[in-house]
Amino acid sequence: MAIELPTTSLNLYSITLSIIGIFALYVIGDLLRYRYAMYKAGCKPATRYRHKDPIFGLDLFLKRIDAMEEGIWLDIDPYLFSNYGKTVLTNSWGTKQYVTKDSRNIQTILTTEVGNFGAAPMNYAVTKPFLGEGIMTTDGARWKLSRQFINPIFSRAQVSELSTFENHVRKMIDHIPRDGSMIDMQPLSKSLYLDSTTEFIFGKSANSLTPDTSNVITRRLPELFDDALRGMLTRFLLGKFRFLAPNKKAWRKKCERHCREEEDSSDTPYKYVLLRELAKATDDKLFIRNELMHIYFPARDSAAVLTSNAIFLLPRHPDEWNKAREEVLGIGEEKLTFEKLKSMKCLQHIVSETLRIFSPVVRSWKTCLKPTILPHGGGPQGTSPFLLEAGDQVDMAFGSMHIDPDIWGTDALEFKPDRWEGRKVDWGYIPFLGGRRICPAQQNVLTDVSYVLARLMQEFSVCENRNECFEGLSTQVFTKESSNGCRVSFVPVE
Repeated sequence: MAIELPTTSLNLYSITLSIIGIFALYVIGDLLRYRYAMYKAGCKPATRYRHKDPIFGLDLFLKRIDAMEEGIWLDIDPYLFSNYGKTVLTNSWGTKQYVTKDSRNIQTILTTEVGNFGAAPMNYAVTKPFLGEGIMTTDGARWKLSRQFINPIFSRAQVSELSTFENHVRKMIDHIPRDGSMIDMQPLSKSLYLDSTTEFIFGKSANSLTPDTSNVITRRLPELFDDALRGMLTRFLLGKFRFLAPNKKAWRKKCERHCREEEDSSDTPYKYVLLRELAKATDDKLFIRNELMHIYFPARDSAAVLTSNAIFLLPRHPDEWNKAREEVLGIGEEKLTFEKLKSMKCLQHIVSETLRIFSPVVRSWKTCLKPTILPHGGGPQGTSPFLLEAGDQVDMAFGSMHIDPDIWGTDALEFKPDRWEGRKVDWGYIPFLGGRRICPAQQNVLTDVSYVLARLMQEFSVCENRNECFEGLSTQVFTKESSNGCRVSFVPVE
């Protein structure tokens, strides 16, 4: 005797089967369309990461979370590239994410196909609570507007204004013991650039190197910024589920209060102060706040970390310190100028090599906006072109490219400033990215870091390591610095 199902159950059963069937047809159709497009373009699929969870990629997510908690988040890259080649396709919460250190792909994304990739879809969603809209998270007309305000800050005249920067460097040097005792240069470098950056942007320094004048907000600002950066990284790793990340607002309130305190400041020799120019153009406080944060964030971190990383390396390579110091002392009593710093080859090679091995920023993310072919990474050998679809994400791991033996030789992991003698810079080295979205602060960072190192060499004859761990560099949040600090001692000039 046949069992008759209720009409309601039959309808639900039919609807469920129809939904499953439609979804299956969509997936199969999408796959066939993608494969036909690849075939037509002569492309081959990129090597796929062997996920234990092929739906959301939770296994790689958990691996990254563990690495982040251990402070070695970026150490995932060597694992990926050594096992899968220079380009690997991963699954980030159901979204295809290509991780690449191939210079040909990175050059294509940043130059010939730059219009096919955007920063906004991914970067804005991740950084919205902290940075909002600005030069790092927008595209098109909104990005051009930010660039219009920011470019004058980094003009040649502004970058060459070293007398103002010297005031802050002098205060930093005054904090360094002259009896040979240990000092951690990592927090000292961050205080230096906190002071110089706030003057550069707001027109008035935070004066964190002058304890009598600094306040609670100023002292806590670096800590709050680091907390915000960890939050941004958590949101990035959570992908589509970033709304689950805790939204702490303490850092935002204190940063905004700091901005308000500096709002009426104008006692600076800098001709172009960003806060002042923004206030002239608009009374939209959110717009002003976002633009200021987009400049303060990289300016505070990049130069400070690069400076402390260079100081970390030099005691381990005393010959490089001595060569550069001889060069610096060669100018005698003359003032250190932008032009003189640029002419000091040994010093510039030290900065370039530090940027290569321990660049503060080592990656950049883009979202593909329309079907695009990248030239290298498809097929079993990774030598064929491969096709990206709209919505695919690309993680450009240029920090790994900077230590690729195929580009730099078998000694790629070694600190050798002499490798820069006569070397032409190409797409194998892009610490400030490239193309039309190259970092506008490039010359400012290089000049400031060179100036700090030169001033230390003028004041001290020897810089010695005081870290217990000789090879103590690790990764911390978004920037690459020593997890053990930068503990050194200096011998003053007699």
